[in-house]
Amino acid sequence: MKDMSKGFQPAITIKEAIDNIDDSTFLLPAIQRKFIWSTEQIELLFDSIMREYPINSLMLWRITSERIEKNYKFYSFLRTYIQRHGEMNEVLNTNGIKDFSAVIDGQQRLNSLYIGLKGTYATKLPNKYWTYSKDNFPPKKLYLNIKSENSSDSEIDKKYEFSFLTKNKVEKENLEGEKYWFEVGDILNMKSPRDQYKFLDGIGLGDNDFSGSTLDKLSIVINTEKTINYYIEDEQNPDKVLDIFIRTNDGGTKLSFSDLLMSVLTANWSDARERFDDLAKEVNQFGEFVITSDFILKTMLYLYSEDIKNRVKNFDNNVIESIISNWDRLRKSILNCFEMFHRLGFSNRTFPAKNAAIPIIAWVYNNNREDEISKKKFFDATETDSNKMMIKKWLILAFLKRIFGGQSDTILLEMRRLINSNGNNNFPLSLIVESAKGNPTKNYSFDEEIINGIFESTCGSEDASFVLSLFYPDLDYFNQNFHIDHTHPKTYFLDNNKLQIIFNEEQISNISDKWNKVANLQLINNEMNNTKLDKELVDWMKEKDLPNSFLFVDDTVSLDLKDFEKYYDNRLANMKKRLKEIIA
Repeated sequence: MKDMSKGFQPAITIKEAIDNIDDSTFLLPAIQRKFIWSTEQIELLFDSIMREYPINSLMLWRITSERIEKNYKFYSFLRTYIQRHGEMNEVLNTNGIKDFSAVIDGQQRLNSLYIGLKGTYATKLPNKYWTYSKDNFPPKKLYLNIKSENSSDSEIDKKYEFSFLTKNKVEKENLEGEKYWFEVGDILNMKSPRDQYKFLDGIGLGDNDFSGSTLDKLSIVINTEKTINYYIEDEQNPDKVLDIFIRTNDGGTKLSFSDLLMSVLTANWSDARERFDDLAKEVNQFGEFVITSDFILKTMLYLYSEDIKNRVKNFDNNVIESIISNWDRLRKSILNCFEMFHRLGFSNRTFPAKNAAIPIIAWVYNNNREDEISKKKFFDATETDSNKMMIKKWLILAFLKRIFGGQSDTILLEMRRLINSNGNNNFPLSLIVESAKGNPTKNYSFDEEIINGIFESTCGSEDASFVLSLFYPDLDYFNQNFHIDHTHPKTYFLDNNKLQIIFNEEQISNISDKWNKVANLQLINNEMNNTKLDKELVDWMKEKDLPNSFLFVDDTVSLDLKDFEKYYDNRLANMKKRLKEIIA
């Protein structure tokens, strides 16, 4: 890059921008968020370019200070995007790189162009595991159909048919002949009309006017037209550049709270982003919990700032210094809490309010219990007043009553006050419940109407999972897999012929929806569930030599399917009674 002064620079072609990325003339600063554009957004960007729509100007920070080069991290552009497994840019050693600029505004657009022309994009296929493999996450490249005009009925107006496709799909559809998918990146080496015609002639489209004009258009907008406008900021004061970054990115597509705070944090702690990303990956191994930088930063404010509102001003130097100096304990407290949640029977799917984890993390951190909560002794405790049982009970009560629905800062602050003022250092369940009694909506009281509503929950719902886990508090969720199973198998209730043999029409009407509700559900480990399957309940209970109390049913109640109504009513009444005892 030539020695340029501050201000708008002469426009460059997209190819020149790509070359600048390849030779590290364009880099990304640590304050940038990760790449987040979808394949649809990238496809639409290329369609816009082909239609000669303007691309918004970029803003670059020209780095000339050796101190900044040495003390601040810079990243290369992402070339291979893999959902969850490859979303982060790599740190680049800038030693020996002369005269480079960091992109302050326009990263998403520029990285989208780079992936579209030189990279791949991979997302998990439906019904596949999140474990990385090319079968689960097939890499896709950007292609353009150069044989015929776009005929999609999509609500989005697209003139050209760009699409991210796998190599196998491209080969198949090109062979079928209805379309011809051209790999968009190949245009970088196909500048002249002669190159284009030679290619088209080789694939049998030399006489196709649409193919010729489309390929020529693609070459012009990528290789010839100077469509990339950019502004150079040459200020060598990082604090001022940070302010420019926040102001520039706080319009149009808003930065999230975590984006803004991460920009502040990374200016003072260069590897903050890597540490947060590593922690999120570690947490994910427990119940596939997903935490974000936003969650981690909110937790930090909760621990170190009097005001926990999502405002950059609350993230002052004292908070930043506290995070940096206490990171090891903070990381362990968060990680071990999510391991604890998993051992208590929760997973990402059954933990609907991540903010509920924050006061527990604060209790752990403030009382130096980050090691204790991952030890066997902690999980072996079954006393109702043990910290393990009180934490689990509070979480389930909070989820059932939707305590963290809507704005939760008031709830969080009150819980922080109670945790900090608790003299015996145990989890203050009774104080939390007592303090909330005066709140008309955010309290832990369960009247008859609420309890009846809970037992209307059906198999597969979060509420059903929560209430069942209350009835099975001592299960080893960490070492075993548990399923929600129908006590009387659902196959009998889905077969009208079987139902008509056993029940009359009035009975069938009465049980039509009861069979799928909580009073016909149980938590059962995978091994036991495999022995049960579709066996009749009475036969399975005899085979396992289990008493009726195993199902919360009176000894005098029949387990035969023909007596389902009496069984259901008795179990429902007993479970309601037990629930009232548990939440009292």
